[in-house]
This record gives sequence, C-alpha cells and structure tokens, in this order.
Amino acid sequence: MFRIGIALISLAVFVLILSCGAEVPPGPEIIAERMLEAAQAGEYDRMRSYMSTEMHAQFNDAMLDEIEIVSFSIDEIDYSRDSTEAEIEYTITVREIASGETDTDDDDMDLELNSNGEWIIIDM
Repeated sequence: MFRIGIALISLAVFVLILSCGAEVPPGPEIIAERMLEAAQAGEYDRMRSYMSTEMHAQFNDAMLDEIEIVSFSIDEIDYSRDSTEAEIEYTITVREIASGETDTDDDDMDLELNSNGEWIIIDM
C-alpha cells in the first residue's frame, strides 16, 4: 500500500511539473495553417509574421487583394534528419477576384527553426 501511495504522489508531482512548464512553440503544421488562415482573412501583416523577412518582399498587398483563398489543406509534413527543417505539402484553392476563375494547386512550403526555437516559413 505504501508503494502505491508513493507512486501516486510521484505521478501527481510529475503532472504538476509538466503543467507548469514553459509553453511549447507551435509546430510547423500549425504555423503553416495560421499563415494560410491569416492570408485567407486578408490579415497580411499577421500572415507575414510567420515568414522570414526575406519572404516579405514576395507578397505585396495589391497582389494579395486580387485573389481570395477559397480553401486550403495541409497534406503532408516531412522533417529533416535533425528536425530543424520541415517541408509542408498543401493544397490551396484560389479565386481570382476580377475574373471569378478558381484554381486548385498542390504546393509546398519550407520552414526552419529560428534562433528562438520557433518555426518560420522560409520559402513557398
């Protein structure tokens, strides 16, 4: 009975330590999803916050205002051997506002862990 009591106390302390720990940064799939959600909502500054500064120049607001993201899905994630880089394959459906035409593409984006241990999009 004594051993069971010690085991339960140890388990409770372990759970308490885990619940009080630092927040774990979101993984690459969450970052990709948040970036695409921001783009879909037209929140371009938030969209860029998930990207490296080098990526910012690839997207200007005027270009983004000409399209509407109808839907997207994250399809697959591949990690590098050391798990510091990830490639995300996704499917996106975009509608061109002027013509009303829609197009669905399979594409990928590359992410890496930055110096703060957070995932950031480095290429699309």
